[in-house]
Amino acid sequence: MSGTISKKFDHAKLLYNILPAVYRERDQNRDLQKYLNGTGLLLDQVHSTLLQRYADIFPDSDPAFDINSQTWLLPYMAALLDVRLVSPTVKGQREEIAHAIAWRKAKGTLDVVDQVAEAIGGMEVVVHEGWKRVATTARVGMPLLPVDAYGYNPVHAYSNAFTTYQQTRQPDLAPLWARHPALPGGTVDLRCQGAAVAAEKENPAAITSRIGQREYRWRQSSLHGSQNCNPGHSILPVDNRITDWIPGYFDDPSVRTVDLRKPNWRQGHFHPKQVLLFAATQPGFFEPLPASRRFQWSEALFENDDFLEIARIEINGDKTVFRNKSLDQGPFQPIMIRLRVKLEQVPSGTGPVDPKVWRFEGFVFSNTIEVDSGRLELEQCAVLAAEVHSTDLEGAVIVAANCLFKRIQAAKSLIQMQYCTVLTSTIAEKLYATDCIFNGLIRRHHDTTSEPGEGCLRYSAILPGQADGELRFFNEQRLSAVFQNTDFGQPGCAVLHPASAAEISAGAEDGGEMGAYHHLHLAARQRAVIKKLDNFLPAGMKAVVIPDLSLHDLPGEIIDDEETD
Repeated sequence: MSGTISKKFDHAKLLYNILPAVYRERDQNRDLQKYLNGTGLLLDQVHSTLLQRYADIFPDSDPAFDINSQTWLLPYMAALLDVRLVSPTVKGQREEIAHAIAWRKAKGTLDVVDQVAEAIGGMEVVVHEGWKRVATTARVGMPLLPVDAYGYNPVHAYSNAFTTYQQTRQPDLAPLWARHPALPGGTVDLRCQGAAVAAEKENPAAITSRIGQREYRWRQSSLHGSQNCNPGHSILPVDNRITDWIPGYFDDPSVRTVDLRKPNWRQGHFHPKQVLLFAATQPGFFEPLPASRRFQWSEALFENDDFLEIARIEINGDKTVFRNKSLDQGPFQPIMIRLRVKLEQVPSGTGPVDPKVWRFEGFVFSNTIEVDSGRLELEQCAVLAAEVHSTDLEGAVIVAANCLFKRIQAAKSLIQMQYCTVLTSTIAEKLYATDCIFNGLIRRHHDTTSEPGEGCLRYSAILPGQADGELRFFNEQRLSAVFQNTDFGQPGCAVLHPASAAEISAGAEDGGEMGAYHHLHLAARQRAVIKKLDNFLPAGMKAVVIPDLSLHDLPGEIIDDEETD
């Protein structure tokens, strides 16, 4: 059977069309068609049942039938194949089962490490073996493996420093031997820079990486070169500061003495029993978006065909809902709204709270949403600033879930939040919040000396210096979260860094991470990758995930479509 078969198949229409034309012509009252409609409905149900039973045999989706196996069957499939599911997402669990046999056959290889990180963690990684990063003592007469054993063509291995030298397979010049990748050198070669450079397609040492929906082909320029002043390298936060520089990026192959400390994201890397996974940071809400998903706010959006192709507008009485269609169709891609969004404006600046309700789902607002009257509801949105001026202490004027704010305010009203992150100030007369991160102070009024108003915070993180005011707390954490960055609009904004305390990265009521990316399970997926690799690495070896922002500045972007085929 070939082609794409829809899950819904109209057998009634098919039965009616295959009848001889004479019977269709005699069916003036459509009685025959009505009879076939009833029969066709039964056939549709039987057909869908058969398709579902076929799909239930396999954990992953079949593109020919466009249908997935039922989620409740996954544990049974895993038990059949002796797979220990660790992924926090259904998609990751499907991948674990689908690749169980292939991963088991290739157990202990670097390919499996890369595939596990991508399938379960959704991460693009560069893998280093710890034993290659440990300095060893050179011995006279110790044989060296040829460079092609390390994935290098002899020409590429030595051509960087001596471009005019006519290369032979065995270089006679001592400076060229110093560039040999198998040389056990513990001293950095200051003559050349050890960094990622663009690579040709035929280069055996080329690595293809996909970061932020873009593909790059690159290679390591020197295995003994210097890392100083390497452009594009990021600064990693240490002890909640971002002014300290930590050496050891994905393109730093320098060797060190053995590090016997307990391994984590910043230490204990240089050890024969470690496998280092340098991971590109998750973009969060701010992945690169094409121009077709960027719009300026205006009343014309209601009739903009390009906007209506990727978003749905529903008006039900006094409630207007804007919904990103990719929330249903997947994969999710935000829609960016630029310019200040002004809703229900009144001359006095404060209007009645009822009856107007505005709801947005799956959008990024690069400016302020200002509502003078009515209510604002947000689901899976990123907002520079949300301001609602209407007054209500019984019903919430701002209801937000899985959202990121730089700042939020409803100085005369109630705010209700779940799985949200606020980077700076929160101003609310009354506040109910659960599983949230407040990286700025919570106040009742604009006065910086005011304390919080009434309300309740549960399973949330607040600053250590936060005043209690009239707030009630339950299982709160007085800790500062460490983010990849706090620049609103930049990739990785408000994404938790591994330096964040476990009370935040696993402190939500359900054991997940607090904040705006709870629904993405970013921290849980990293832990799942490490746990999964325990079963696919040689005995005694451990995996360590190291975030590296400089992976987003890879050279060698692949632009020609024909080259990627």
